[in-house]
Amino acid sequence: MLPPELEAKFPKLRADGAKKTSDPDSQYNCIAWSAKRDKKHWWQPVKEEPWDYWPPDCPDDEQDFQTFVALFEKMGFKKCVGAQFEFFYKRVALFSTPGWGFSHVCDQLNSGAWTSKLAKDEDIQHNSLECLEGSLTNEYGEVKQILKKPCTPWDILARAFFKIVRLL
Repeated sequence: MLPPELEAKFPKLRADGAKKTSDPDSQYNCIAWSAKRDKKHWWQPVKEEPWDYWPPDCPDDEQDFQTFVALFEKMGFKKCVGAQFEFFYKRVALFSTPGWGFSHVCDQLNSGAWTSKLAKDEDIQHNSLECLEGSLTNEYGEVKQILKKPCTPWDILARAFFKIVRLL
């Protein structure tokens, strides 16, 4: 179930079947969540807050969309087309809004659903990327880049489990 304030901010979540998976937490953001399930607040290149983190060997040129693409490429992701589930690949989707650039990142779970950390709000699980797209105040614009990388053996095992459960 989604809290009413989240449904107000992101009106397409209910129709998508999204569900809350954590309580609100301002300690970390979508970058940390999708990159490493980290509880740090990742931001670059200039630390806006003393607790901001940016991996030391990642690009820190300008605060633009391509810097965030390069961050995930540094982590082994490669640009690709399409958000469809592939058994042996993990995907991330980077969103952009006009005039702002990078606005959000989410990643695909082993089940094929997506997970997002919504700014200082909750983590959610959602079934599509479109449910976060739009131009309302809190929506994230549009998906501008999909990247994928090979799954770990653990991820492959988890994906097999979800596939078997669906068949039963």
